[in-house]
Amino acid sequence: MGYRSDVMAVFYTYDPNEYPAMKLFIDENVPEWFRGEYEGNEYMSTFETAKGLRGIKFNIPSVKWYPSYPEVRQFEQALEKFKELSAEVDSKWCCEFVRVGEEVEDIEEHQSYNAENLIYVSRTIESDV
Repeated sequence: MGYRSDVMAVFYTYDPNEYPAMKLFIDENVPEWFRGEYEGNEYMSTFETAKGLRGIKFNIPSVKWYPSYPEVRQFEQALEKFKELSAEVDSKWCCEFVRVGEEVEDIEEHQSYNAENLIYVSRTIESDV
C-alpha cells in the first residue's frame, strides 16, 4: 500500500494562437506517463471555456505522489518551468495545480500569477439521514 493523492493540473492560454506552442511545451516537458493512460483512464484531456480559455487538464486520481519518483519530479519541474514562462509580462499562458493527500490538512496548491482559479478544493459534509 502507500500514501496516495488526488492531483489535478491545468495549463491554458488566453490566446488560441498560443495553444500550439503551449501544447508543444507540455509534450516536451510532461512525462509520457501523465500524458498516456493509467489503469484504463486517461489522465489528460483538452478543454475550452466560455471565456475562450483553451488548455490541457490533468486529472490524476489516487496516485503515489512522492517527490523522489522520477515522473513526479519531472512533472513538478515542468510545472515550475511553465510558471516561470507565464511570469513574463506579455505571457498569455497560465497554470494551476492542486494535490490533495489522504490526511485532511494535506493540500498543496500552486498557480501562475495570472491564473483564473479554474480548479479549487471543495470540502463538504453529507449525510443520508
